[in-house]
Amino acid sequence: MTIPRFRPRTLRWRVFLLVAGLLVLLTTTSIVATAARVHVSDAGSRVRDTLRPAQAAVAALGKGYVDMETGERGFLLTRDPQFLQPYDSGRAAVSEAENHIARLLADDAETITLLREARAAGTAWRTQSAEPAIALARRDGTLADNQPGKALFDTLRARLAALQNRVDQLIEAELASSRRVNATANVTTGVCVGLALVLGLASVFILRRSLVAPLNRLVAQVREVSGGDLHRTVEAAGPDELTGLGEAVEAMRVRILSESEQVAAAANRIARLEETDRIAHTLGETAIRRLYGITLDLQSAAARFPRSGPVMATAISGIDRTIAALRTSVYGTAAPTRSSLRAQVSEVVGELETTHGRVPELVLTGDLDVAPPEEVVAEVTQVLRALLRAAAVPGGGAEEVELVLSGQAIRLRVACVVPDSRVAGVERAVAEASGDAVVRREAGRVTVEWRRPW
Repeated sequence: MTIPRFRPRTLRWRVFLLVAGLLVLLTTTSIVATAARVHVSDAGSRVRDTLRPAQAAVAALGKGYVDMETGERGFLLTRDPQFLQPYDSGRAAVSEAENHIARLLADDAETITLLREARAAGTAWRTQSAEPAIALARRDGTLADNQPGKALFDTLRARLAALQNRVDQLIEAELASSRRVNATANVTTGVCVGLALVLGLASVFILRRSLVAPLNRLVAQVREVSGGDLHRTVEAAGPDELTGLGEAVEAMRVRILSESEQVAAAANRIARLEETDRIAHTLGETAIRRLYGITLDLQSAAARFPRSGPVMATAISGIDRTIAALRTSVYGTAAPTRSSLRAQVSEVVGELETTHGRVPELVLTGDLDVAPPEEVVAEVTQVLRALLRAAAVPGGGAEEVELVLSGQAIRLRVACVVPDSRVAGVERAVAEASGDAVVRREAGRVTVEWRRPW
């Protein structure tokens, strides 16, 4: 079974781990230093407030017993009661020192035991040797054997020495503990400082390797792309944040490149379509105008030669279908109403062949895609018929009929050859036929114009 290794992939986790490591080291150093200061302070307080006074009390205890022995010996040698004064003062000092030691070191069982042993040895020396010898010397003046007393006092000295050693050991133990804690705190602080330096250097290396280098590489690639090199691939590497940023920039580059190619292709298609449309419109207009001309010629011929009417009608119908197909191919729509307008105008013009024996030339110009409503077509044919009838005078008549189409109006222009003696009559007849018509007089000619907005 393999244990998975935890490797932080995001930059925030790497920074978090580095900062957490530094905080752990700082916290450890603070805790150890604080604990060391507290321990040293407690040890110093114990030594200063308890052990040193106890050490002085043990020394006072030994001095008190020495004063008692000195007073005993002086009295036994001189029988002078003044030598008993050190004995009495030493006894009081011994009692006070024992009580002081018991209060100070009540929590240390071994010291209390040694104190009890020293007190028992002192009591034995005092009751078995010193006081009986003093009493005997006072009573009969004899000097008692001092060998048992010497042995008892040596035992007392040994017990006092043991008690003194115990107090010294306690002081040394506290001082040694303080030194050990200080040494531990110093070592811990040094180790933490060293680890902090190592971690700082490692963080500089890690951040440079995982952040600075990938970021500089990504910035260089983005600059190349922003400079116009859209085919430059943006590589995503480093922490997840930089990887996500690089992938987003790469996706944007691919999308921009794709859209640029689509725009270029669309521009090329539009250019080709515009050119094709221009050519188609040019050819279509030319072809349709020519077909219109042929249709008008065929209608005029059909009017002059009634026997050829069916054949001409068939040809005209075929040409109309051809015009409709051309319009559908070039413009996308056909204009069936325009064929009706042309047919009715041609029919009106052809009527002159039957009634007056001459057919004027018919010209169709303007916007050939215009499809006027039926009521407009009816009004145009009615006005044209009235104008042609008014211009039909002996020795003259309509010579040219022009129909101009636009998206806003339809304009009729009828050019007539009229003898000078008939011009006034033609003007009156035109005015009666249409009050909107405009008549222009020339030598031997009259031009009538009529306009119908729609």
